[in-house]
Amino acid sequence: MAVTPVMGSAQSGATLKAETGTSAAELMNNFMTLLVAQMKNQDPTNPMDNNQMTSQLAQFNTASGVEQLNSTLNNVGTLVSSMQQMNASSWIGRSVMIAGNPVVSSRDAEGANNAFAFSLDKGADKVQVTLTDKEGNAYRAELDNVKAGIHHYNLNEIGNFQPTPPPADTNFTVSFSAVNASGDAPNIVALKRAKVDSVSFSPSGSVLQLGLDGTATLGQVYEIE
Repeated sequence: MAVTPVMGSAQSGATLKAETGTSAAELMNNFMTLLVAQMKNQDPTNPMDNNQMTSQLAQFNTASGVEQLNSTLNNVGTLVSSMQQMNASSWIGRSVMIAGNPVVSSRDAEGANNAFAFSLDKGADKVQVTLTDKEGNAYRAELDNVKAGIHHYNLNEIGNFQPTPPPADTNFTVSFSAVNASGDAPNIVALKRAKVDSVSFSPSGSVLQLGLDGTATLGQVYEIE
């Protein structure tokens, strides 16, 4: 005899009420209530199939176990998120590398910033470095056989700028492009340095406050210094 939902009994004349709900515990309670009612009202000449009843009970137990596992994983996820937020607070006062065109100076003076960086998703046969001043004049140089990863350079390490060496005492915005001999273009991301002034917390995670450079999530940080 199949185990089927029984909402009422013609023999008893009573109406059975089952609680509504979607959790495993509520569904199990409903199932047991209906099962007991059906056992009371089953046909003695055609009793219920014990194997089928056992199978259905096992399915409900499995559903209950999965629900408990999901609840545990959610709690672990919340704990990990809280730990990440607390760890992010230790970044205050430090510098991070985020996507953005860096600005460098050709001034030969203490404190002048002539460093820049970029990130490559795969190796490139050639990386072109372009310095552009505020008038729009561009000076280009090439780096050969650059491997995947984050790379740091300064202006003193790069020569052979075309069409002429960049003039002294000038600020430049730096941009990049990459290419392989096969013709494909690796993804290259210009990186700029920003200082973490503070850290704010949101339901989606920590947000780094970077002053004039705006904000960044942890996933947008390429490197921390």
